[in-house]
Amino acid sequence: MVLLGGVGEGTPSGHELDANDFAYWSSEEYQARISDAPGMYILILKAPEPVYFDTCPLTPMFAAIRDFVETHNVDRKRIYVGGWCIGATGAARLATNHPDFFAGLMLFSPRTLITEREAELIKHMKVWIFACRGDTYSPYATYAKPSWDNLTEKTADPSLLRCTVCDTAPRAALLFNHLTWRLAEQDFSAGVAGDYTDLSTIDGFGNAVPRPTVIQFMTAYKPGEAPPTTAPAAETTTQATTAPEPTSAPTTAANTTAAAVAATTEATSAAESRLITSAPWTQGEDDGHRLRRNMVLAAVAVLAASGTGFVILQILRRKQK
Repeated sequence: MVLLGGVGEGTPSGHELDANDFAYWSSEEYQARISDAPGMYILILKAPEPVYFDTCPLTPMFAAIRDFVETHNVDRKRIYVGGWCIGATGAARLATNHPDFFAGLMLFSPRTLITEREAELIKHMKVWIFACRGDTYSPYATYAKPSWDNLTEKTADPSLLRCTVCDTAPRAALLFNHLTWRLAEQDFSAGVAGDYTDLSTIDGFGNAVPRPTVIQFMTAYKPGEAPPTTAPAAETTTQATTAPEPTSAPTTAANTTAAAVAATTEATSAAESRLITSAPWTQGEDDGHRLRRNMVLAAVAVLAASGTGFVILQILRRKQK
C-alpha cells in the first residue's frame, strides 16, 4: 500500500507519519484483516516540499516504488496507491500513468478530477473515493462527483468501485469538512463514524454498502483472479523478512536497489542511528536512476529526512509479545 499525504505533511521531518494515523495499519489487528496474505507493506511517500505531489516528477517516484517491489516479497497483483487532498492528485497521477502496475486507487477529499480518458485507463482497477459535500477546499461537485460519474461509466466491473460521501466531516487544520481519510485510517470503526453526518457508501451499481471495510476490500483479489502460482521473488536486500518487536517509534526505510545496498554497506554501518537521506530534488525526470542510486536502505527509529529529499517510509507489521 503506497500512500501520499497532503500539504505540510512532509515538513518537519517525520510529520508524514504523525500527521495521519495510517500507522494503525501496521498493528496486528489491522494486518489480520488483509485478505489471503500474512501481512502488508505500507509505504508512505515524503513529498519534497515546498513541491507537492500534484507537481513533483513522477519518474523517480515511481522508480523508487518499483525498486521496493522488486527487492521485497510483494504480490505484483496487489499493489495499491492512495492519497488525500493534494496527495490524491499524486496518487491519481501514479495510477493513470502506470495502470498496469497498480491494482487499486484510493482518493480521499480529492482535489483532482478523474477525466473520461483517465477513467478508461484505470477501468480494471479497484477505486474508492471518499468525499464530503461540505468540503470547501476540495468541492464535491467539482472533483469527486464528476470523477465518480466517469469511473462508473468506464469501469469494466462496477463491483470494483466504492464511493463514501458525507455531509459534514472533521476539520483538517484550517480546512473545514475535509478530513475524510480518518474513516480509512480507523477502517470504519464505530467510534470514528459518529464524527460524520449522513455518511453512506455505495458501489459502482449504486447499491448501498452497509458495512464497508477498507483494508479487506482493497486487498482482496479481484473477481476471477487467484494467488500467484509461484511465490514472489525472495528478498534480495539486507532488510529482515520478519517484523521487529515494537519500538517507541515506527520503523522506517529509504528504498534503494540491491546494488546500492551492497555498494554502501560500509556507509550504512557507520550511520546506524540516523536515516541517510536521498539527494536533493535537482534531478529531472530523466535522471531518476541517479536519485534511486542515492537512496540507501537504512532501518532506524528516528526520521532525519532533508526538507528537499524524497524518502519512502516502510512500516513493518508489528508482533505482539
